[in-house]
Amino acid sequence: MEPIDVAFERFKAIVAEVSGYAETVITESDTRVKVIDRIFVEVLGWDRGELLTEDPAITGFADYNFRIDGRSRLIVEAKRDGLKFDLDGAKNATRGYKLNGPVFKQATLREGIEQAIRYCGTKNAELACLSNGRQWVIFRGNRLGDGKDTVEGMGFAFKEVEEVIQNFSAFYGLLSRDSVKTLEYRPRFQEAEGKPLRTTAVSRSLNRAGSARVVPASSLAVDMDRIMASFFQRLTGDQDPDMITSCFVETRESEAADARLARVSSDLVGRIREIDTTDSSYLTQLIDRAARAKRNEFIILVGTKGAGKTTFITRFFNHILNRDVSERCAVLRINMGDYSADPSSVIDWLQRKLVEAIERSVFGDGYPEFSDLEGMFFDEYNRLRRGPWSTLYNSDKERFKIDFGRRIEDIRDQRPHEYIEGLLRHVIGVRNKLPVMVFDNADHFAIDFQESVYQYARSLHERSLCLIILPITDQTSWQMSRQGALQSFEHVDLYLPTPPMDRIIQKRIDFIQSRIELERQRSEAKYFLERGIAFSLGDLSAFTRSLQAIFLQTDDVSEWIGNFANNDLRRALEIARLFVTSPHLKVDDLLRAFLVSSGRSLPRWRAAKALVCLKYDSYPVGQNPYVQNVFFLGDSVDATPLVSVRILQMLEDFADSNPDDHFADVEDVIEYCESMGLAGTFASSSVDALLRAGLVLNFDPTVTDFSSASRVEISLSGRQHLSWSLGYFEYVNAMADVTPIRSMAAFDGMRQAIRGGVYGRESKVIAFSEYLISEDSLTCNPPEHPSYEGQRRIVISLQRLIAEQRQRIDDGASDQGHF
Repeated sequence: MEPIDVAFERFKAIVAEVSGYAETVITESDTRVKVIDRIFVEVLGWDRGELLTEDPAITGFADYNFRIDGRSRLIVEAKRDGLKFDLDGAKNATRGYKLNGPVFKQATLREGIEQAIRYCGTKNAELACLSNGRQWVIFRGNRLGDGKDTVEGMGFAFKEVEEVIQNFSAFYGLLSRDSVKTLEYRPRFQEAEGKPLRTTAVSRSLNRAGSARVVPASSLAVDMDRIMASFFQRLTGDQDPDMITSCFVETRESEAADARLARVSSDLVGRIREIDTTDSSYLTQLIDRAARAKRNEFIILVGTKGAGKTTFITRFFNHILNRDVSERCAVLRINMGDYSADPSSVIDWLQRKLVEAIERSVFGDGYPEFSDLEGMFFDEYNRLRRGPWSTLYNSDKERFKIDFGRRIEDIRDQRPHEYIEGLLRHVIGVRNKLPVMVFDNADHFAIDFQESVYQYARSLHERSLCLIILPITDQTSWQMSRQGALQSFEHVDLYLPTPPMDRIIQKRIDFIQSRIELERQRSEAKYFLERGIAFSLGDLSAFTRSLQAIFLQTDDVSEWIGNFANNDLRRALEIARLFVTSPHLKVDDLLRAFLVSSGRSLPRWRAAKALVCLKYDSYPVGQNPYVQNVFFLGDSVDATPLVSVRILQMLEDFADSNPDDHFADVEDVIEYCESMGLAGTFASSSVDALLRAGLVLNFDPTVTDFSSASRVEISLSGRQHLSWSLGYFEYVNAMADVTPIRSMAAFDGMRQAIRGGVYGRESKVIAFSEYLISEDSLTCNPPEHPSYEGQRRIVISLQRLIAEQRQRIDDGASDQGHF
């Protein structure tokens, strides 16, 4: 059931319950506790922790102050059940009535409304409500600086319980927590005050959604498409350890991390050598020496998503670390990305995986022998032999061993942490190896999950000689530091930045080229055949040269791809695959150019068209997961088509002016938009769409919807979209075709423009840009303040684009460079 349906059923149930003890609802306190409290918490979804009662204000005490994220959002004034409101004039609960009009003329009503207005002014809450538990009056108690008298505004009146039931959707839409948080109540007041929402009657686009068609490709392009698809599927290196090693892009930071990690590993391995002994008292020596030395290291490997943290660790232990030291390490890797159950049970899962990893790494067949268990739990063995099980030991040693084995199996099953400590003692004291525990991919989960993994890893670190590596993103590192988790214990920070995308792709192209040259010399194609690429080495050589022309000789292409992928390597390679197989690139022309050594390069505009349209003749609405139409990201028909652009601009300006903390509070983003005249409900809807599209990122990267978002920043993809939307012809031209136009005059003008001959596209972009500016001016007016300078540049940029296209038409230039 939908939340509103659940709320409706709960409201009716409460009404039935209250009718059973109605005679006890006498005082105002009775009304609040037995009716109003329950409706707001059980029906409207408010948390009791967000509710303040008798909140002090300058003019008295507000009965209720409902807060979201620490900010007052709703003031409720309660009256006793017996104090009936005269609402006979309110004929329709979904229609608004003037607060200073005849419907609310009763003295009791006027007094309650004025009281709520005063409290809203003091607390800067916008929404207000007056209720006696049966009747409800809902209105804006603070107009937030729009210059209109508050009492000139409208109020909605539900004059009896039955009216609430009959119009529950309106009641819920005005007072539910979700509606108040996202300001969804505002359009109702806007419509009631004579500013009706724009209808969808006029909403037409030049190209209907779903009308994009696949562009036919040449036979050569079809053949090469198979090579490209196969090639890029393998560029990730998942099935190719050699590629992982060879294609890791070294940076100054990664080299420093290599050196420091190598020193740490060598130092810890040296300590294991110091305590190496075959004497039965080795555990005592281990504990003694570990107590006198710094026993272990905890390393936080920090890197942005896509920086190659997993690849760095694999490469380091397999190829970088001194072989003598590496052979003395037992590398135990736990891939947290495999976890899919309830986050609350992650520790149980993690312990089982760690037991399996240690047993698999240390024992040949993955199972310890009895003598190994005896050594691992030697103290326990001696305690039982000399204490509670001494009689059994002296009378039946075989039975003693059987019972001891069962006891250890119980520990493995019921107390895995204790069993893991025994395994680690064996790894160190008997195998003479350093346990290296890597808890990889924990940063794919929410912060609470990551903290659980971190705390468990710390518990191992505190009790055993070991090296623990926890890869996390820089965002997670900053968040955990703010919350104190990383500040509570000592650890080593190693930073791994994301290399430029062109270097990542170049490394992979060079790797394939080196394989081609090697197999040329050997007259074989073993490497490629094993990977399903059954083409001649000559074809592959031409292919890689073409890739070099596309990615390495064309300005911006690799940067665009990296930005749209938010620097996530896997996403970037997927974009690259879709990009390279786009018929708009005309790769067959590049191949022919290579074969005749013409040196032909890829036009920049053609690369942009391939990214925007992929394999279609126009922008495929809903089919391109990486390039979005920022002029239409939501369904808010009354919002400016530039609302998403304005939010991206605000977040970019915020990040640029706050280099130490790029994240803005969601509430601040909404208030910023409201100060320009944009309704909060439209702003919140746009933030939600931007989060889902990856153009905006939440502080907790696992949150991708507005309802759960707290602090947000513009992503690399958001920056790229913002840049293109503010004047890049190829992008604006493509989006002009698919953006729903709400003005029939503008739509006709754009349709006429594309029939205008040679310069139809330029004329269309001019008409579309003018439409964007005109629509935006209806609802958005940035204040004359330095904080809004970037907002004013948005219109200036579009005006510059218009001027450029007019100049192009006036100059009579060809349309080369456009599509």
